[in-house]
Amino acid sequence: MAAFGAAAGQAEAHPLNNGYSQVTVNGRDVGYELFLPEQSLLAFDTNGDKRLTPDELAAQRPKLADYVRQRLQLAQNGEPLQFRYEGEHLDDKDGISGVTLLLSYAATRPIEHLSIRYDLLFDDADPQHVNFAIIVNGDDVDQAVFDAAHRTYQYDALPGAGGGWLGTLLQYVWLGMTHIWTGYDHLLFLLCLLVACAGWREAASIVTAFTAAHSVTLILVASGMVRVDSRFVETCIALTIAYVAADNWFARRSGRRRRYRFVVTLGFGLVHGMGFAGALQEIGLPAGRTAAALLSFNAGVELGQLAVLAVLLPLLLRWNKRSWYPRLVAAVSVIVFLLAAIWAVERSGLIGLL
Repeated sequence: MAAFGAAAGQAEAHPLNNGYSQVTVNGRDVGYELFLPEQSLLAFDTNGDKRLTPDELAAQRPKLADYVRQRLQLAQNGEPLQFRYEGEHLDDKDGISGVTLLLSYAATRPIEHLSIRYDLLFDDADPQHVNFAIIVNGDDVDQAVFDAAHRTYQYDALPGAGGGWLGTLLQYVWLGMTHIWTGYDHLLFLLCLLVACAGWREAASIVTAFTAAHSVTLILVASGMVRVDSRFVETCIALTIAYVAADNWFARRSGRRRRYRFVVTLGFGLVHGMGFAGALQEIGLPAGRTAAALLSFNAGVELGQLAVLAVLLPLLLRWNKRSWYPRLVAAVSVIVFLLAAIWAVERSGLIGLL
């Protein structure tokens, strides 16, 4: 199982040049749903308005298919799989405008050892492109990250892949943990809340509020009971971070005590839960085990969050009494506010990637 560790070096949350791969193995066949960001495909923008249209994509379908065929290659035991281009459509994932390409690959024998070579965009359009891949083979779920320095991945099917409740649940727990560890916006939100805490009781109330709130909306949105616009949610997440950072700054300047942080965290936690759900929707839930996988992912988010807090919170509360601590709170709040403001403008679509 490959972790999302390669993404840890990325300096921004949900960058607008991310791509996503959903690879579904079914016997000898592989379905590949590939999402690529619009800004990285402007070579196919024939009228030069920096926007892709269905007509532009349809007119250049052979060129687009050939581009993908040459740069996304699947093989088993060194034998290339037969490629077929099924179609494309404009899409929006995690607040990123782009194109979803529907591909299929066929092997001569049932898939047991699948190698993926991913060379899209790195050398001609975007050296900073990152593609997050999920590989699903029955109940076996694996993951990989492709970037300019990591272009190949080898998937080896688990023995008896297709039946294993425990393996599926553990995979989704790990997916939840890795999502919170690489979700810099969620971590910065927590940091801004906790850095201003006066003690353990206040910190416990904030963490409880955040956990309860984001668990509710994660389940509602990921299960399809509530539908939200991902770009709007991602923009709102950035605004919640900016608000808390600004509140830290003004509270320090005025000397007032931060009241009702519990209520603020509860409300903003609902927004962050929608963001967690968006990530889970990109991964997908296994048929027949939707509820269990959903709860496992949520448990993974909580475990990942607790692991971070176990390291961060004792340090913050220990430093809280130092004379220099208020200056640290101010510096952290200013830096986080600026980052969040940039993210908010980017995600709203007002400007391109900075």
